[in-house]
Amino acid sequence: MTLPRRTWAVPTYVGLVAVAGLALAAPGLVERYAWAPLLLSLPVLGMAHGAVDHRVPGRLLGRPLGRRARWLLVGGYAMASIVLMGLWWVAPVLALGLFLAVAALHWGDGDLWFCEAVNGRAAPRSAASLVAFVLARGLLPIALPVLADPGSALPAFDVIVGLFGREAPLVLDPALRLAGVAVVAAVVLAAALLSLRDNAGRPRAALTDLGELALLTAFFALTPAVFAVGAYFLLWHSPRHILRLMASEPTQSALLAAGRNVAALVAFHREALLFTVVPLVGVALIAVALAATGASEIAAVSLAAIAALTYPHAAVVAWMDHRQGVWGAALRGRS
Repeated sequence: MTLPRRTWAVPTYVGLVAVAGLALAAPGLVERYAWAPLLLSLPVLGMAHGAVDHRVPGRLLGRPLGRRARWLLVGGYAMASIVLMGLWWVAPVLALGLFLAVAALHWGDGDLWFCEAVNGRAAPRSAASLVAFVLARGLLPIALPVLADPGSALPAFDVIVGLFGREAPLVLDPALRLAGVAVVAAVVLAAALLSLRDNAGRPRAALTDLGELALLTAFFALTPAVFAVGAYFLLWHSPRHILRLMASEPTQSALLAAGRNVAALVAFHREALLFTVVPLVGVALIAVALAATGASEIAAVSLAAIAALTYPHAAVVAWMDHRQGVWGAALRGRS
């Protein structure tokens, strides 16, 4: 099935450009509502994009899982999330650092299927190309906001770890910041050069790939960190993964093929409803337990919950990549 780029990629570009324009035109408004995109994403797309993880194995294996397998999958997913949520109480700074590292890998990897299926990008032709792609696409939304706007990012981190008992503010050494910028720049440059090699003879795919790297770089460099990451999650990461899930489900895939995109989205959200609501209830209960009352505190609790869910979700997505052959060319060493 062909997934038209005009329908699925262009809106993500327009969305990020609009958000960056708003940040430049009305910085006070963006600062005041910095947490709004993240909070908005949770009931709309954020929780939903991982809400059918329990159905993915059966769907991709082409047969329904048995009752025992389903219980093991759901139980293991829940236990992993609960244990990793508990890490925030035991070691909040470690939990934050681990989440950022896993999120960078997951967000970078999450772009790979979309770029191949929608943008027509050639699959990475080597392990180096695969690693550069994933790191570039992951470091831009995770590391660059911190490096470009530590005055917004670090206080946001302080709110999160402060809810779990950490009182000392986080700091970013200027030398470490400079080194971080150099690393991100080197990784993005490597990804761009390897993309040109992988897409030799495919100028449109190469231009699209390089254009996305440039767009993400400009977006996170110009937009305040908290607002930027929330908008990225809402407008870029979650919709792209939801499209992948819809394309792998027969009924929703047929609706997409027929151009009935809204009907496909409605069908997806109906399927995802239960496990969209359950995490939201969990966030509310944790917020009550921590006496979180302000928007930033509730958003911080939400981010901690997202972090706990990210680990099993990232494992499911990695298995999808393996099953669907997303990494295939690079891992086979084809050149």
